[in-house]
Amino acid sequence: MFNLKHKLVAAALLTSTVLPQAFAAMTDAQLTQAMRNDIKKYIITVKSPKIIFHWVDASDVNPPGQYNTKYPSTAPHFRTYVQKQGARILTKRPAADPDLYGQGLYLASSPTESRSYGGQNSFGLIVGVLRPGARLLAQTGDLPMDASISAEIARRGCGDNGGYIALLDTFDAKCTKIKQQLVGADVSLADGRIYDWGGDQARGCASMNPRRDLVAAPGQDSSGLDRLQTFVAYNPNLFGSIFGYTHKTSVSGNALADQVLSYLKGLQTLGAYDNLISKDQMKDAAIKAMSDAEVRKFSQANILGCVK
Repeated sequence: MFNLKHKLVAAALLTSTVLPQAFAAMTDAQLTQAMRNDIKKYIITVKSPKIIFHWVDASDVNPPGQYNTKYPSTAPHFRTYVQKQGARILTKRPAADPDLYGQGLYLASSPTESRSYGGQNSFGLIVGVLRPGARLLAQTGDLPMDASISAEIARRGCGDNGGYIALLDTFDAKCTKIKQQLVGADVSLADGRIYDWGGDQARGCASMNPRRDLVAAPGQDSSGLDRLQTFVAYNPNLFGSIFGYTHKTSVSGNALADQVLSYLKGLQTLGAYDNLISKDQMKDAAIKAMSDAEVRKFSQANILGCVK
C-alpha cells in the first residue's frame, strides 16, 4: 500500500512537470490583445532624426509610365509609395517570394549598402528622415512568445509559433490571419522593424553604434541594439520627412533634400562609390558636390549610429 501510494504521487508529479500546461482557448479579441501586450517588450523608439535609404528603379517610385519624368524630391507621390509598400506587411506572402524582409519597405542606414537594388541608368531612391518617437520592432533574435499565446496559435493550426519573427515572415495562410490580427488593419503594431544585416561603414564614421540613436523601453535589455542598422518601414509614420530621387532629380529648394543629393555627389566624386547618381546629375552644376570634410560632417550628423 505504501509503495502504491508513493508511485501514484510520483506519477502525478511527473505528469505535472512533463506534460505541457493547459491554456484556455482565446477569442480573436483576446488573442490580439495578448499578442500586443506581450510584444511590447520588443518595441523600441527612435531617438534621433537620422536618414535611411531605399534603392529601386525609377519606374517603381514614379507614377506608371513616368520613370523618365523629372519630379522635385519633395513630390507627394514618394510618400504614397512608402505607404503602399509598407502596407505589404498585411498581405499574404506567396510561396515563391524569395525576399525574407519583403513584407514592408526595406531601407538601409548606409547610402551604399543596397545601391545594387536600384537601376543602373534609371534608379529610384527613397530617403526617409526617421521621426523621433517612432516605434520599431527590434529583431534581436526570434522574439519568443508567451507560452499561452504560442499554444493558442498552434490550436488554430498555425505552425509558425516559435516566435514573433516567424509569425511576421510566414507563408502559411492560417498564420497570416493571426499575423494580421497582430499587425492590425491600421498597421498600428509598430511603425517599422529594425534588424541586423549588412554593415557598411559610412565615410566619416570611425565606427557604427546604432544604440546611440535608439531608445529601449524601461527595463528592456538594450545590449543587442548596437548591431541593428537595417529597417523595414510599415507605414510613413516612421518618418518626419520623405524625399524621393531618380536619375532626373535636381535641386528642389528643400535644404535637407538638396544636401542629400550633394552628399551622394560628393561620395561619388571622391570615388567612395560608383553610380550613386546619374551622369547627367554629375554634370548638373546646380548640384554641388560636398567636399571630403563636408561628407564626413554630414555622415556624423545624419547617419544612424555614426561614431566620429
